[in-house]
Amino acid sequence: MTNSRRQDDNRGFFQRVSFILLVLLLARVAPIHAQKLEKLVIGYPAPVASLGIIDVMRKGGLFKKNGLDVDIVYIQGSPILTTAMVSGQVPMAFLGGAALVASAVGGADTVYLACGINTLYWRFFTTPDIKTVSDLIGKKLGVTTIGSQEDSVVRFILRERGLIPDRDFGVVAVGGAPTRLAALSKGVIQGSTFIPPQDIAAERLGLNPLIDMSKLGLYNPGSCFASTKTYIRTHRDTVMKVMKAFVEGLRYYKDNREFVLKVTADFAQNRDPDVLKPTYDVVTRYQDRVPYVNMKGIEFMLKTLEARDPRAKTFDPASVVDSSFIQELEKTGFVDAVWKK
Repeated sequence: MTNSRRQDDNRGFFQRVSFILLVLLLARVAPIHAQKLEKLVIGYPAPVASLGIIDVMRKGGLFKKNGLDVDIVYIQGSPILTTAMVSGQVPMAFLGGAALVASAVGGADTVYLACGINTLYWRFFTTPDIKTVSDLIGKKLGVTTIGSQEDSVVRFILRERGLIPDRDFGVVAVGGAPTRLAALSKGVIQGSTFIPPQDIAAERLGLNPLIDMSKLGLYNPGSCFASTKTYIRTHRDTVMKVMKAFVEGLRYYKDNREFVLKVTADFAQNRDPDVLKPTYDVVTRYQDRVPYVNMKGIEFMLKTLEARDPRAKTFDPASVVDSSFIQELEKTGFVDAVWKK
């Protein structure tokens, strides 16, 4: 065998060995990389567009970008979801409203961490025959669950307008927004609150938008990440990863309209483009760039709870908020860097 041929054979041998070693190396690296993703379960209470950003973050890869393998689970109604979080069944939740505040008033260590929306922009719809608030006397109003956010807010709003809950009108648990919309359109209930996309669908069905809460100048913790002080103490790094993904998610939501519409169609169980497009416009209109929890929203939630739990009158609103994560991200320049991209 000539030296030239021997050199070619040796070169081919080493190339084959190098290729095999590279394949083996990649086979080892892939599972090691996959193992670095930390698994986390986050619950949400309703398939509404304002909460859909969590699914956008998941499907857009923002959780994975920050080292998390997130499963989102639907647990109907904020009170049930909050109870699940307090019991440790889900370590974090993406929700809004009074249930989490009510649990803190009752002694739980629940806290809001960050809110993408802080404005109360719901609309209260009724059957077409109801023209005024006084027409609600003797009627049944539907909420997701008793004690949920819309339950507390509706009672407060109508009490402010002279009606006494449970005497002048009844409140019944019907279920999530799609179920309540169906019940209202069939006259099973005579009133309920909706946010996009169900409020737009309600308008198209000819239901009456009796009260537009966006015009009342009220604040409300909506699209919020929450957890317990116990979990935060032992998993601060994990929570920070979620907060980074959230800040990035708010920018991603505004920059990727078509993708968001597709995700929202699945999440909110509505594929009508004439509903989804204005829904996107409404949600982005009220989203904040820096997702601090507005304390005015917490104070309003406490007011809605006072009739049910007198302890809410003296409860310190600051004790149910932990803004340290967003403060840190803002201080270190992370928030500015996300929005300057």
